[in-house]
Amino acid sequence: MALRRKSASANQSEKGKRVTAGSTKPKNGKRFEIDIFRDWCKSCGICAAFCPRECIMLDDEGVPTKVDSDRCTGCGWCELHCPDFAISVHQRNEKAGTENV
Repeated sequence: MALRRKSASANQSEKGKRVTAGSTKPKNGKRFEIDIFRDWCKSCGICAAFCPRECIMLDDEGVPTKVDSDRCTGCGWCELHCPDFAISVHQRNEKAGTENV
């Protein structure tokens, strides 16, 4: 079986890409929801900076926004580091394939 090598230009173009996992259900079966309390948030961006799965991003105005709660592992880094207590991460209650948040 012969292995194909990529050209140098193909390797260079892939170096800048970031590999991210898809929105799949975690192995442990738990899913988490992220709540951002806009009235308390001062848009410092700490939550987005600490999120290892990039579930929270800053919009054009610098306001944190949930991008994809399905990617959240429930680590709580965003919640722990928020100086304003403006973010909450909690496990979703799912019954019979529906969400009860």
